Amino acid sequence: MDKPSDENKTSKPRGKIKRAIARAAPGLARALGGPLAGAAVEQLSRAIFGDGAVDEDALAEALVTATPEQILAIKKAEQDFQIALRQAGLEELRIAAADRSSARERQIKMNDWTPSVLGAVVILGFFAVLGIMVAKKLPAGAETEFSIMLGALATMTAAVVNYFFGSSAGSREKTRLIAFPLPEGMEPPAKK
Repeated sequence: MDKPSDENKTSKPRGKIKRAIARAAPGLARALGGPLAGAAVEQLSRAIFGDGAVDEDALAEALVTATPEQILAIKKAEQDFQIALRQAGLEELRIAAADRSSARERQIKMNDWTPSVLGAVVILGFFAVLGIMVAKKLPAGAETEFSIMLGALATMTAAVVNYFFGSSAGSREKTRLIAFPLPEGMEPPAKK
C-alpha cells in the first residue's frame, strides 16, 4: 500500500482546522487554503496553546472542542493576522515607492536624460501604434502582432507615467490600508 504524501498528511488536519474556525475566523480559514497556510496554522497554534510549533492534528482536535475563551483568542489571532497582512502590504508599497524615488533622485543628480527620452519614445510609440490600428486597415494576419505590440506598449506607458507622476491607485490603496480601523480595545503592534 502506498504511503500518504506529506501534502495529504497536512491537508487533512488543515481541512479539519478550516471547518472548525470557519465561523469564528473566516480570514484565517481562507488562508489555510492558500500560500499563507503555514502562517495561519502558526497563528492559531499560538492562540490556543501559546506555542507556534504544535502538531496540526493536536490543533485540529483542540479547535473542535474550543472553549469560549479559546474562540475569543482565535478571533484576536485573526485580527492580528489581518493586521500583519496589511502591514506587509504597506511595506511592499513603501519599498516600491522608495525604489521609484531613488530612480528619480539618480536621474536628477546625474542630470540623466535617458529615462525622459525612453519615456517619450514609449509614449509616442504607443500612440503611433494605436493610431495606425484605428486609421488603417491592417494586413490580414497582422492584427495579432499589432495587438500584442499595443498591449506591451500600454504596459510600458503605464510604467512611464507611474515613474514620472506616481501611482494614484497605489496611493489610494495605501490610504485605505492606513485608514483601516483597529478593533475596539486593540493596540497596533509595536515597531521592531
